[in-house]
Amino acid sequence: MHPNPSKILRLFAEVQDRLYDGDTVKNAISQISKHTRDQTIIKTCQAISEILEIDFDSAFVKISTELHFQAVCRLQKHQAWVINKYKESKNYVNDYNSKWSATLLEIIDTQLARLSQLIILLDREPDIFDNNGQMIRPNDLVTYPCKDQEARDYDHYGVVRATPNGYRVAHFFTGETVKPEGRIVDVGIGYVHFACYTSDWIFKERAESVIDSQIEARIHESREKILNAKDKLWNKLSYNCEHWAREMIYGEAKSTQIESLRKK
Repeated sequence: MHPNPSKILRLFAEVQDRLYDGDTVKNAISQISKHTRDQTIIKTCQAISEILEIDFDSAFVKISTELHFQAVCRLQKHQAWVINKYKESKNYVNDYNSKWSATLLEIIDTQLARLSQLIILLDREPDIFDNNGQMIRPNDLVTYPCKDQEARDYDHYGVVRATPNGYRVAHFFTGETVKPEGRIVDVGIGYVHFACYTSDWIFKERAESVIDSQIEARIHESREKILNAKDKLWNKLSYNCEHWAREMIYGEAKSTQIESLRKK
């Protein structure tokens, strides 16, 4: 005769109690979805919610890789905690009539295996997007909204570069400017700088075909000219941040912003 099945049923119930404990999964997939524009990751969170039949908050807040990985880490720890309880339960399965456990084992095995697959899919660097939801790729032309000394809006241009430390934006800027005698605009010393990419840098355009090594060489040459004091001065009208960025990508210094001003 088999013993009273209440113990094995309680153990299976405890597995589910752990799985849903503290809304850990719900909170984690909500945090992930709120901080990415990566649609594959969002779909993975949706699949997890369907398996557990839970709702989660997917309203986008801001892009944050740090918050993404914090949530993934919590999911991994939670999953391990649930599986430990499940392994404990399975140690007693053979002591009971299989009619009480076979169906539950099949359901829970599938449930936990599928969750493990999906959590692994979440454990990766999300694709990079700007605040408008546009995917960012190396060598994209990007802009950062700024204001000039007269509080007028303009776009500061940069070029996205892939580095061993993640995406960086190469850009050309100036510090203090002066207006030489006989000149109508300020000029200044130019600097080439690499800033960490953030989603505030908005996608502008993507060249149809680029040679990465060529862009790298142009940026290197520009920095070498600065080191050797042979660089071009920053000039609002003839050589500003957009002139530089387009020159790095296309080989030709050009500013659409200045052209628009001249047409006006």
